[in-house]
Amino acid sequence: MVQRPDADLAGSIWTPDAPTSRLILMHPGSGPSDRDNDILFPPIRAAFLAAGWAVASFDKRGVGGSTGEWTAADITVQAADATACLTACAAEISAGTTAMFGHSQGGWVVLEAAAENPAVDVVITNSGPGVSPRDQEIFSTRQRLREWNSTDSDAALAVMGEMFDLAAAHVSWADAESWLADPKRAGLVRRLGDSGAFLPSGEPVWRLTGDILDYDPRSAMRRLSVPLLAVFGSADDVVPVSASVESFQFHVHPELLEIAVVYGGDHRMMQPGTTEFATGYPALLVNYLR
Repeated sequence: MVQRPDADLAGSIWTPDAPTSRLILMHPGSGPSDRDNDILFPPIRAAFLAAGWAVASFDKRGVGGSTGEWTAADITVQAADATACLTACAAEISAGTTAMFGHSQGGWVVLEAAAENPAVDVVITNSGPGVSPRDQEIFSTRQRLREWNSTDSDAALAVMGEMFDLAAAHVSWADAESWLADPKRAGLVRRLGDSGAFLPSGEPVWRLTGDILDYDPRSAMRRLSVPLLAVFGSADDVVPVSASVESFQFHVHPELLEIAVVYGGDHRMMQPGTTEFATGYPALLVNYLR
């Protein structure tokens, strides 16, 4: 248990069969994610363990054994949580080499953590956007509207953009609900929800949306002083891969950066429609750490 000023974070350390002084902290994606990030982390963790790394991860605030509220933690707060957990776990096993791995939203988190804590030796972002949450969500929504006619799609994206402006301005949830329910846009809002697009589901998520929407990862990229592997799936329809690659290449020092685009990998680096990782992943991660 790692104590933070306003939360206690519960997590685990897994150690390989042979003694090790190498530790990697895995940070999950968005929402109320636990230390396993549901089913995603265990097979990746097994690959790290087989390569001789100890692995740590923790339940987000208010999830599993952790106290607090995950909706009260923006990117910088999550980065501070991750740093505290890495520090505590490194002390527990006397780690001499430490790494961070962040999936999806966790990519922003570990970038921020590593930029603030140069004691981290290496960082891996896994489907971690190189753009802001706002730009990432607009891209993701556009992919979900590909079957719509262009007029309706443009109108729906405009509604989403206006909704994000309200969230960023910290308009109250009650006012936001009224705005979303207005007959002029209610039909499009309903269709957006049916398509799987992100829509805040209540006041806490609405507040968090406003807090993280315009987080700019480029600042952390420019401050980074340790090696970074940025991994993307070629079939990812959640993250704008091309724009993210360009952002990493422009803002991270070239001697620190390695980018890998996994052919056929979706947002979770799996073959679309399956629970099987795309060819070459997670061996790619292990080989990079070596």
